[in-house]
Amino acid sequence: MPQAIPPGLTRGHVLLALADLDAGVLHPFGEPTKYELVHAGRRYAPKAVVGLAHRHLAGTILLPDRFSGGEAPGQANYVLRQLGFTVVLKGEGVDDDEKAPRPDWTEAEVTAVVADYLDMLRKEMFGVPYNKTEHRTALRRRLDDRSDGSVEFKHANISGVLADRGLPYIHGYKPRFNYQGLLARQVEALLTADPDYLGELEAAPRLNPDAAPVTPLTDPGGLFEDPPEHVAVPPPGKPWLTRRGKQTDFVRKDAENRRLGRLGEEFVVELERARLRQLGRDDLARQVDWVADTAGDGLGFDVLSFDPADGAEQLVEVKTTGGGKYHPFYVSATEVRCSEDVPAQFRLYRVFDFGKEPRVYVLPGALTMSCQLEVVQYRAGLNRQASVSTGTETSG
Repeated sequence: MPQAIPPGLTRGHVLLALADLDAGVLHPFGEPTKYELVHAGRRYAPKAVVGLAHRHLAGTILLPDRFSGGEAPGQANYVLRQLGFTVVLKGEGVDDDEKAPRPDWTEAEVTAVVADYLDMLRKEMFGVPYNKTEHRTALRRRLDDRSDGSVEFKHANISGVLADRGLPYIHGYKPRFNYQGLLARQVEALLTADPDYLGELEAAPRLNPDAAPVTPLTDPGGLFEDPPEHVAVPPPGKPWLTRRGKQTDFVRKDAENRRLGRLGEEFVVELERARLRQLGRDDLARQVDWVADTAGDGLGFDVLSFDPADGAEQLVEVKTTGGGKYHPFYVSATEVRCSEDVPAQFRLYRVFDFGKEPRVYVLPGALTMSCQLEVVQYRAGLNRQASVSTGTETSG
């Protein structure tokens, strides 16, 4: 049974594996089927790369049946991207900078591309029309002979920086997380230099819709997508050292936006009814219940739905955002306990891009298995030993 890739692989191990493959070393892996690692103009099967890289770590090849080539943490594509390599769909084009060596981006170039991206992001969040091609053409005049593909990849890297920090990013620039430190620093610098920027986005209509967009439910199955391969928990930071106040927490804003939450739940209720009707289960569609409305919040789930195959109950917790697919979310302790207690029934429906074109991905089962969870708040009582040690307890 496939397991997670053992820890310890480094970029150096992977580069040695690429050299092995270039030299024609024999190995038990086949040709790439769905994804390819692209490096220095050549393409490789990600599983073969990881399997051979493991030999340079531990002395033995990690055999194909011992790990997965998928996108989730601990799987080949994810591990390779974390080490800074480019993994794309088979045959997909790549950045010109990856086909042939080019001079590194200068600080001035990075600043220009980040500023242009943030301008487009503001327009998108407020529904102001803009043309990405026109922006890119104007931007390239300020850069050192960078190609369209190179600029597009840099935009996708900026989306990755923002997504890793729990911030909105531009629809259409899918986050790429193998960005360089200079890019992350420049994003942070420009946001710091304009302290009102994130506050403006906080009130943007795209992130705070007054009503659900009109979404035909003639093909409800077409609104579901696979979960993303990576959603980061934003780093907590150390404000007591930086002395910088906390930036706008867009993840918390989603969680506290009751109107957005109710709109998303209502959308899922109608989506589930349409899904069940499409599958010929009108009887079950009539029983779908918005329990967060009819029974009250705090049950650990929001919508009671059903498995069309056998009619078994499905407990659906809904998390809605006007942000993109890679935007993180909050879950409550009750929701986590519910998912652990009845994992076969529990489903988390993540509704994203709600302010424009809602779509959904589903996380079934215990959230402790599918999510990286971080404690953000404690309920505190007083430790008796602490009161004794401070001398506050009186003697009888």
